[in-house]
Amino acid sequence: MFSPVKMSRLEAVLLQKDARAVLRGLGAAGALELAAPAPGRETAPSAPADNRRALAACAGLIARVEALRRELGVAGRAGAPGLELDYKSASAAVAEWELRASAPLGKRRNLAAEAARLSAEKERLAVYSGLPLPAESSGFSYLFCSVGIVPAGSLPALGSKISGNAVLLPLAGNGNCLRLAALAGRSSGAALAAELKAAGFRHEEAPAGAVLGELAAFYSAEAGRAERALKLAGREIASLAARAAGPLAAAERALITESRLLEAEQNLPRTEAAVFFSGWTPSGDALRVSRALGKASSGRCAVETEEAAPGGGAPVLLRPPRLLRPFAALVSGYGLPRYGEADPTAFAALSFLMMFGMMFGDLGHGAALCLAGGWLARRRGVKEREAGRAVFGCGLSAAFFGLVYGSFFGLESFKKYALWRDPLAGDPLALLSAAVAAGGAVISLGVILNIFNRARLGDRLGAALDRFGAAGLVFYWAALLLVSGRAGTGALFFMGAAAACWVLKEPLLYLFGPLGAAKDGNDGFAAVAAGAAVGAFEGALLYLANTVSFVRLAAYAISHAALLASAWALKEAADRAWGTNSFAGILALIAGNAGALGLEGLVAAVQALRLEYYEFFGKFFEGGGRPFRPFVLGNKGG
Repeated sequence: MFSPVKMSRLEAVLLQKDARAVLRGLGAAGALELAAPAPGRETAPSAPADNRRALAACAGLIARVEALRRELGVAGRAGAPGLELDYKSASAAVAEWELRASAPLGKRRNLAAEAARLSAEKERLAVYSGLPLPAESSGFSYLFCSVGIVPAGSLPALGSKISGNAVLLPLAGNGNCLRLAALAGRSSGAALAAELKAAGFRHEEAPAGAVLGELAAFYSAEAGRAERALKLAGREIASLAARAAGPLAAAERALITESRLLEAEQNLPRTEAAVFFSGWTPSGDALRVSRALGKASSGRCAVETEEAAPGGGAPVLLRPPRLLRPFAALVSGYGLPRYGEADPTAFAALSFLMMFGMMFGDLGHGAALCLAGGWLARRRGVKEREAGRAVFGCGLSAAFFGLVYGSFFGLESFKKYALWRDPLAGDPLALLSAAVAAGGAVISLGVILNIFNRARLGDRLGAALDRFGAAGLVFYWAALLLVSGRAGTGALFFMGAAAACWVLKEPLLYLFGPLGAAKDGNDGFAAVAAGAAVGAFEGALLYLANTVSFVRLAAYAISHAALLASAWALKEAADRAWGTNSFAGILALIAGNAGALGLEGLVAAVQALRLEYYEFFGKFFEGGGRPFRPFVLGNKGG
């Protein structure tokens, strides 16, 4: 609960012919992270297999599956139960379904192109429906006729220029352009054509001998026919997609599995007949993994396991209790502890909830958050459920501090039931002192965790003399007792002694540390000592600044209470103006509580997170761990 899962280093030697079977067994177990040891005397002399060409072939086949699924419109990736393929069968299945889909897909593409062309012609000629005008002026012996598009702004000027024996017949327009038919006597046709050209008229060509009205009806009918044919082709492809969904999903699973097996083989140094396995596994799973290796290789393997040492480069796996899992994101958002350090999830959860509740204390608002969190926790998504549990925990904390403050939606009559008092009542220094005390507890916990981490990793000098070590804890507690008036000038002695430890740490490391550890740089002893003195002064200021930072717990608690009080003040003012329980007063009360619930809740969460990261995590958490990534087969995305 308070440390990452214990890890063990596993090493094995087995025959090359058993490597694939062993990898499949390990991939099914999902409990071993494969390492990539370099070839050598301690592992195996020859480099691992170079599978780059095979991996590229797998990637190409997977891309073809995705493209075919996209073209067919296959929804989801669920395959038929029990349908499993090997690499060769998967490759053949992809080629087969590409061939089967080629003709229907090509037919649909051609029909889509034809439908688009006919639809465009239908739209273009729709305005001529019912007009017995020829598409070309040669359609009449004594009449000039031209149909096309002209800029809408040039039509008035064009109308003023044409002679009396010419007619302009507007048909349709889209704002900027206007489609029209221009008619004139044969003798005036040339002059009308010149005026049209000068006005920007663009003649629309149509098949010779066609009548525009008939042509419009023809294209309308043809467009409808093409749309019906396209729908039939779509149904044919949908039927094909339903049959292809299972085989394509099975082929993709097989290809992904093959790709991961090829990647894993590139981590196995080898001899002529054997390969060397190496990796990390949770200590609780080491026996199960060893048995899986023995079973997959029919006993033809030699396996050794050794528990990882703290700080030895092992991956980190956090398994907090179920109630604390929603707050694991607080830790992973900052980083992962190094292997051997404390798992801060439990401490982060408790401190975050305490700080949030102190800033957002109200029984009614806490109950509202609990309802929202309960609703989210019932959703299907894992992240939604985890977020719902976190919100529910925040609601419980807010409700508890609401009882402490006697706050229930800011009701004045509820304050008499307070376990302590309302943030706006009495001496505000008492609330500020409580906030500082909470901050002192959180900072002290961070220093204690740092002492544990450094001692666990073998840095005993740092655990004792570091500014966030035992000396820092002595300095901080003495300073708190001195400021609170509970200790006399004797506390100054402890503070001075602790500061002296900070100053001496680096010079001692310089003089008595491992040979060359602190002397490789260009700095001499005087520079190291001066830097240590400056660091000690900075440490004292850091403790002061971090402690003062927790005053915001009281400030936001007062802000939350003041916002609720202002909502009730607005209601009372509205009631005096419009009567008791007026609509305006109730609306002001609802708006005030909604604003407090939404805005103040968000602000409290952000401020609690900020205190968590800077004032708490900054004391002990470097975030240098790497996550445990077990080797698994199959499609993780489902």
